[in-house]
Amino acid sequence: MPGRDLIERVRKALGDRYTVLTAVGRGGNASIFAARDSSGTHVAIKVLHPELAVSVAADRFLREIRYASQLDHPHIARMMDSGEADYLLWYVMPYLPGDTLRQTLHREVRLPVPRAVAIAADVLDALEHAHAHGIAHRDIKPDNIVLSPPPQGAVLVDLGIARAIASSGDDRVTRSGFVVGTEEYMSPEQAQGAPDVDGRTDLYSLGVVLFECLAGRPPFSSPSAAAVLDMHQHHPPPDVHGLRREVPKELAAVVTRALAKSRAERWQRAMEMRAALLPFTAGGA
Repeated sequence: MPGRDLIERVRKALGDRYTVLTAVGRGGNASIFAARDSSGTHVAIKVLHPELAVSVAADRFLREIRYASQLDHPHIARMMDSGEADYLLWYVMPYLPGDTLRQTLHREVRLPVPRAVAIAADVLDALEHAHAHGIAHRDIKPDNIVLSPPPQGAVLVDLGIARAIASSGDDRVTRSGFVVGTEEYMSPEQAQGAPDVDGRTDLYSLGVVLFECLAGRPPFSSPSAAAVLDMHQHHPPPDVHGLRREVPKELAAVVTRALAKSRAERWQRAMEMRAALLPFTAGGA
């Protein structure tokens, strides 16, 4: 949770534009605050960790955020505002009711097959839109998927943030480990530090998320982050049907293809993977 000093800095920096209500939590790249805008609308303000912000070119970061704010899709949390004040870099998103997928998995461990697939289908719908605009998320994980009440469904948050940090940061950013993603969900090319990561990295990471929703655990895990990264690069994933028999073999094959080590052997587009999943959104366990 962000410290008292930080929330007071944020209140002072944004006091004319937003009423900061409370600290909500601390994510990989930013601290999160609940706030109200001048019209009284509830919003979420995310403030880059100060130790990360010092390694980021503010003008370039904010330019990337403005580019990401053009994305307009029901399954993407829109970037509403951004700026710099008192050496703080911040951006604003709508307040989204509902738990994150991470909170849901903590409670339920694994999900009914149709529900898990429906969540993945919503995220793939969002990714097709983002990828068409040249933006890969690069940090797909349960923490970045909010399960809003119907009819909205799953909403992807922080789309464009990893790209904004990577494109505006100096070498210290990469060395600090802030922008390499989250090892349990990282594609082989991310694990290798490839410079040409594209939208197919998101399809791999979503394959990991779907695997976890179905099996109750990610395909690769270890107390050692380095070991997990090695597994993503070199170990075949387990068969999710073998771990949970009510997962149809055909659905397991869709997940396995998403988890291919070679980008060329994966699903190539989000809409292609989504079409393969849709038959499994009704019925099943």
